[in-house]
Amino acid sequence: MQSLLRWSIENSGPRQDSGTQPQKLDPGIIDTILGKSDAEQMKEDVDVGSDRSKSEDERVAALDHLEMVGFEPLG
Repeated sequence: MQSLLRWSIENSGPRQDSGTQPQKLDPGIIDTILGKSDAEQMKEDVDVGSDRSKSEDERVAALDHLEMVGFEPLG
């Protein structure tokens, strides 16, 4: 157990520069993995919920989702 702890401490420090630049992450990929932010989703829900050209089911579903995203229990 002692050797495992020693190894983890020795190998968890800053890494030596290998001369290569870290690959920049594409924000689109991050958005795909994490999903839309709550604020973006809420804006879309409001747009769909207030769009009279959408079906009633679509509008109700959007407003239900808006309620769930915006809901933060007290306490």
